[in-house]
Amino acid sequence: MKNQEKKYRVDSFEEILKLLDQKGATRGKQKSSTHYYAEVEGNDVVKLVSKLDKNEIHVLKETNGKFDLVENIPVENVETGMEWLKNKGYKRVGKVKMVHVDYEYKNGLIGLYTINDWLKSVILDYPAGEHEKMEKEFRLESAEIIKLPYNKYLEVAGKLQEKEI
Repeated sequence: MKNQEKKYRVDSFEEILKLLDQKGATRGKQKSSTHYYAEVEGNDVVKLVSKLDKNEIHVLKETNGKFDLVENIPVENVETGMEWLKNKGYKRVGKVKMVHVDYEYKNGLIGLYTINDWLKSVILDYPAGEHEKMEKEFRLESAEIIKLPYNKYLEVAGKLQEKEI
């Protein structure tokens, strides 16, 4: 079964780091990426993701605050990705910087994300029906669920950098 992402806002990673350690979750490497979110109606996402070693267009569909990756298109570089977005009719992008570490646990991933050096977010990347179990196991029941794409969440907070393409 394909995984879905469910996102939570947290004030600190301290408690979840302790739980991940206690449960023996496998820590991945810290990674950085820049995401250029196309301006779209609704909560679906079309974005250019730029990482150190690759650039990709990601198309995600949102359902009840969970996000499914439906298309992943490799592009040569940021310029080619921006051209791809422009050719699809997008006119603006919101720039979002992400630094994260993923932890492998059971049949999914728990990602600890710092967004634009400000927002702390936990992403549970699990098959449908597993999120609620992981939410309880990692004490996220009282955390704010982020149902918006990060660009729209940052825009509401007045912290999104946007530009024309």
